[in-house]
Amino acid sequence: MNLALLLVASFAVWRVSRMVTIEEGPFSVFSWLRGHIDPLQQTWIGRGISCLPCVSFWLALIPALLLQLSVIEWIGIAGAALLINRWAA
Repeated sequence: MNLALLLVASFAVWRVSRMVTIEEGPFSVFSWLRGHIDPLQQTWIGRGISCLPCVSFWLALIPALLLQLSVIEWIGIAGAALLINRWAA
């Protein structure tokens, strides 16, 4: 796999994961989503949508499927997104 493509995919997964789990998003769509799915976070979906590692793992599946990557590359994109998050903090 092209290293530049892996890097771009990792940044994209990190950015969307951060928006879904932490930020309000355009027109507060992500705040609304987190508040309406499970505001008390009593289910695995409610807890998962507020967990950046969880969301980045599943969002990394999208570029992995689109680019026909292996499972190792899928997990690598998710892991790189977490590293980016740590560097950004």
